[in-house]
Amino acid sequence: MKKIIALFCVVSMALSFSACGGKPGGQGTSQAAESQAGKPYAGKTIRVVSMTAQVSDGIQKYLSDFENKTGIKVNLELYGESELREKTTTEFLSGSSTIDVFLFSPLQDMAAYSKNGWIEPLDSYLKDPELNWSDFAAPKAQITMSGKDSIGCLPLYSSVQLMYYRKDIFEKKGLTPPKNYDELLQVCEKLNDPSNNLYAIACRGEKVALTSQFSPFLFGFGGSWIKDGKSNLSSPESIKAIKFYGKLLGKYGPPGILTTGYSQMTQLFNSGTVAIAIDANALYATLTDKAESAYYDKVGVAPIPEGPTGRQSYKQVVWGSAIYSGSKNKEAAWEFMKFVAGKDVAAYITPKGMPSFRNSVWQDSRVKNVMPEDVVQAYATINQSETTNPYGLPRLTSVTEARDAIGEAVVHSIETKGEGKDIEAKAQTASEKVDELLKKSNEYGDKYPF
Repeated sequence: MKKIIALFCVVSMALSFSACGGKPGGQGTSQAAESQAGKPYAGKTIRVVSMTAQVSDGIQKYLSDFENKTGIKVNLELYGESELREKTTTEFLSGSSTIDVFLFSPLQDMAAYSKNGWIEPLDSYLKDPELNWSDFAAPKAQITMSGKDSIGCLPLYSSVQLMYYRKDIFEKKGLTPPKNYDELLQVCEKLNDPSNNLYAIACRGEKVALTSQFSPFLFGFGGSWIKDGKSNLSSPESIKAIKFYGKLLGKYGPPGILTTGYSQMTQLFNSGTVAIAIDANALYATLTDKAESAYYDKVGVAPIPEGPTGRQSYKQVVWGSAIYSGSKNKEAAWEFMKFVAGKDVAAYITPKGMPSFRNSVWQDSRVKNVMPEDVVQAYATINQSETTNPYGLPRLTSVTEARDAIGEAVVHSIETKGEGKDIEAKAQTASEKVDELLKKSNEYGDKYPF
């Protein structure tokens, strides 16, 4: 038996030398030595395509460490978002792409990419203890492949909603950040001071732009965009949300709130016009920019308030990483996937306004030492909160048209301070329009694919 084993070893070594050129001291020997030194992928090269943003900065910062540790050579290509989408789509359609790992927007691309068979299911990979999958707090629905119950990507960073407030004004008036909707109305009543050009709150009021930021209130009252494949905007719970949002902005919002989108939100807060702003985490960098705001050092951050059904911030997976199903280097690609979703990159991008879905990142000194405690706490609270509002937007093919229809009903509520006699009728009209869009796309009722 020992002779057979010995013979097998000799033959294996001979085959190894033959495959690598068979020269002692050459590439084969070098790779073997590196493998024995803990680099099982020595000599492997993978191709990675990514968009140019802070996440790619994080990749580049630690890339040499990854290559030195694993022996994998990474050819990293960076593109703008639209260029990246065009690049991957064109190559994947050709059927001859050499891409191994690609970054993409799951909300926008997961359905199409997974339906076309371009994404490698990750279920078996997620069992890898080095990844620590239980550390991630991403909503499963956004990273699940269309038509399958398989995870298709690792979530890299999120967009959530936060409440920003003027610490100096709150301190002067003896107020603390409101924790629920009742407290929010009470605080707004005490803050509102139109005679001194100070208004209590700003949320988006522009017809289409408001949809995503209205969503935590909609789900906070137990409403939803779509239920059982049909519009749910005219349900009693959804009507309550529409009226509340209308009262909040109609009574306590500044003039011009109906034209307020993302950019206008920062202007209102930075000019000192409003004391509270509820919007996406992306606002934070501008609100605390000394060159942009006279109140950059007076910005407090808190979780958005809870409604009757809890705190319902969306948790959008802005970007994720996936393995191309046609990759010839899937094991090496997975090593890179663990790296790009790992703690080093997570700790690098989180303070730059790209919060990782890793729960542990909020205890990382590289995050805690550079981010204000209230910001860390707000993110942690949102991450740990269960939500029935994973997307922030209605999910259907004609989403833009649906947002327009929904926005009309909410705008009417703002105009009438949540008290208009036609609010229910406006909501019903919006629901009928959304149902028409669902039917037009063959997504109505039991045909709803999302």
